[in-house]
Amino acid sequence: MQAQGRASVGRARFFLVAAVVVAVDQITKLAVVRTIAEGDRVRLVDGWLALSHVRNSGAAFGTLRGFGGLLALAALAGVVIFAVVVWRRPTPLVGLAAALVAGGATGNLTDRIFRGTVVDFVDFRFWPAFNAADTAITIGAILLVWFGLERPSSRAADQSS
Repeated sequence: MQAQGRASVGRARFFLVAAVVVAVDQITKLAVVRTIAEGDRVRLVDGWLALSHVRNSGAAFGTLRGFGGLLALAALAGVVIFAVVVWRRPTPLVGLAAALVAGGATGNLTDRIFRGTVVDFVDFRFWPAFNAADTAITIGAILLVWFGLERPSSRAADQSS
């Protein structure tokens, strides 16, 4: 019974992290939509960093424009897959990484459903604009790859401690 209790806490933590990512993503996008006209830019660090109000019909960093419906289905499938992964009780770090990806995918999916496009606003000028959801997805994916590349013996040792 104790193992089942720990699994429930781990799952709750996954959903809490994912929910926080969605909340931060949607709050920041709402602030941008309400304060910066679409297409406008507020310079923060001259020539380097700005807040921009950009609408993106594609994937992260402006790729795959025009495939919004397909991307929405892929995001939904990704959220389900990551929920299944977490339900199987991965290590806490893999669960955190999965929660970041699922939360980010849910944030952008929410935009696609309610706005028709994704709001991007972090603009480094040398890179396509992005948002909090894109950041969470990227960090989570990097962590999943990192943890996937660990030697199996080191993962087994981490789980037994």
